[in-house]
Amino acid sequence: MNENEILRADEISLLYLWEMLREGWLAVVGAAVLGIAGAALAIFLIPPKYEAVAVVQVGQVGQVGQVGQVGQVGQVKVTGQPVEPPVQAIERMKTPAFQRRVAEALGDQEWLKALTHTGATKDFFLQVIKETVGAEVPLIELRVSGDTPEAARKKASAAIDQLTAIHAELAKPALNRIRTDLVITRERLDSAERDLDELKKLVAAAGTKDSRFTQIALMTSLKIQKEEETFSQKKMVMALETALDAPATQAAKALEEVFTTDKPVSPKKSLLLALGAIGGLLAGVLWVFSADAWRRAKAFRQSS
Repeated sequence: MNENEILRADEISLLYLWEMLREGWLAVVGAAVLGIAGAALAIFLIPPKYEAVAVVQVGQVGQVGQVGQVGQVGQVKVTGQPVEPPVQAIERMKTPAFQRRVAEALGDQEWLKALTHTGATKDFFLQVIKETVGAEVPLIELRVSGDTPEAARKKASAAIDQLTAIHAELAKPALNRIRTDLVITRERLDSAERDLDELKKLVAAAGTKDSRFTQIALMTSLKIQKEEETFSQKKMVMALETALDAPATQAAKALEEVFTTDKPVSPKKSLLLALGAIGGLLAGVLWVFSADAWRRAKAFRQSS
């Protein structure tokens, strides 16, 4: 068989397939209509889901003496360190224990029952949108679905409130250490200022006709040291106070109000209809080919 004969055979085969589809067009169209009808029924039966979206800032605690850009007092640097990494916060929010706290706060008995009996989470979707290092504040994106826009908004707000409470507990030891250091540093500053006042009085009262007299030189040297110590303690007090205040120390919170749309995010009507139509067409074509194959096989058995 030469090349022309092969091409001719292929043309005959394609024409035969086209004739099959043309003769069975009613089955193809009918299957497509059935697919669209099934998709429409699914859209009607599937309850709509609405989504609430919030960008949440991870809780931060101020740190003194570490490299950063949040605040700087003299040579003492102040940074805001996250209470926990964003990925860890997300994994925490996915756990049944955390979602039980949210369900209890909302009084959602159905959710509590599902968590108690199966341990399965319900309608929570979280994603890290930004995990920064250094100057930037770590953020996470919280996506929560609900049966109504208000239900989704309440669920997202309750989740943020619970995360805020947990981060506040995690931050307590570090904040208590900073407050203790601040009290000690203030006491040292008060002591250094008292010593400096006494040295200033002694230097002012000390008089001598001999400029080489070492006593006044010694007191002057001590006064300079105390001035440097006092200045250093003041810088540390300012740094510790800065570490306790924003932006170095901040609670977990939503950067903006929780956002919800009036249109449901599920079911996706256009996608379901398209899948129904495509699936119906493919099923119709498969039916036509299968029916033709069955007829040819039956004719072959009868002829043999």
